[in-house]
Amino acid sequence: CRVYNYEPLTQLKNVRANCYGKYIALRGTVVRVSNIKPLCTNLAFVCAACGDVQGVPLPDGKYSLPTKCLVPECRGRSFTADRSSPLTTTVDWQSVKVQELMADDQREAGRIPRTIECELVQDLVDSCVPGDMVTVTGIVKVASTEEGEVQHLF
Repeated sequence: CRVYNYEPLTQLKNVRANCYGKYIALRGTVVRVSNIKPLCTNLAFVCAACGDVQGVPLPDGKYSLPTKCLVPECRGRSFTADRSSPLTTTVDWQSVKVQELMADDQREAGRIPRTIECELVQDLVDSCVPGDMVTVTGIVKVASTEEGEVQHLF
């Protein structure tokens, strides 16, 4: 399902830690789009001891191994990923960068406009190009970068 005309619109300058995990809407201009990539949502693992296959959900595509085999007699702890299994599922994924809209009276001299990274999946992938003015609704999440800085994702 899709939510249209969700109110109130949140300004990008107000997206802070208190928005984490909340559903918000914001408006801006798309300034960058990434290539379309597969995002693995479920990955099958084969037990090295007994050969049993189990599917493991990967929230946000974060890779995690099973802790033990589900077969009661086995309880093996060594697994191999099976990307060709029917239990392995992927969806299309794309990242877009959205820049805040500012009227002339709101501009602060010398300040670079704020941006936020948004993740698009499934049918929303390839739905916009740089220059498009968009209204995005979604749940705010946070990702840390290699340099240790925190980045808001939407």
